[in-house]
Amino acid sequence: MTFLEAYAVHGPDVERIAEELGITPPQADRLINEAMERRHQQRVQRGRRRA
Repeated sequence: MTFLEAYAVHGPDVERIAEELGITPPQADRLINEAMERRHQQRVQRGRRRA
């Protein structure tokens, strides 16, 4: 399972994603934070295009 698949299934649940991917919770937390930051930046860019 990829990170994006695990994130889609479990949402931002650090422990479950870490278990699914066989990584440590801090690694999963970092991946979740990066994914959330990407989503935020995409929303900001879309908002700037509309203005």
